[in-house]
Amino acid sequence: MAWLHLRGTADQVHRGSGLLAVLMNGAETVLDTPARRADAIEQWRGAQEARRRHRIEQVRADRERYEGDWQLPESRGVHSEMDSAVAQLRNASHALVQDLVDDAEGTGVTSYEIDDQELADIRAAAQTGLESGDTTLINDTVHGCGLEEAVRIYGEDLIRRAHQLDCFRRSSLSTYAYGA
Repeated sequence: MAWLHLRGTADQVHRGSGLLAVLMNGAETVLDTPARRADAIEQWRGAQEARRRHRIEQVRADRERYEGDWQLPESRGVHSEMDSAVAQLRNASHALVQDLVDDAEGTGVTSYEIDDQELADIRAAAQTGLESGDTTLINDTVHGCGLEEAVRIYGEDLIRRAHQLDCFRRSSLSTYAYGA
């Protein structure tokens, strides 16, 4: 194997039966001493190790690229398309918020009123979700109403537990599969 590594590949192959004979031609004259054979073996092992390390680096780079944070593409055309799409979303969300504010002004309602029984039911649903690893209810409340309102509804303990579960799920050291 060391000789084949040092020799390289055949230029032309006419028949498969003669390939090995062509590749092995000259091995007995070049690798005629034990020291030369040992050197050839070390070079071959070094090349295998370098190939293995290169493959590991490729896999790590691919994993970082695919599992890492989203990177904005370098193309100016894609930048302009992304900017226009974000502007459209921003305008649509501002219009929706303005409609909700206008509707609330007519009714005099400025916030949601939740009685104690509804609050207990919501907390129980969130606790049940957390026990099965589902943080959606709490996360949606945090993103929709803000952290202060979510803490008022669920309490600091449930918010902290949801945050811990989310961090654990996103960790590259974890093999936890949501929904499994």
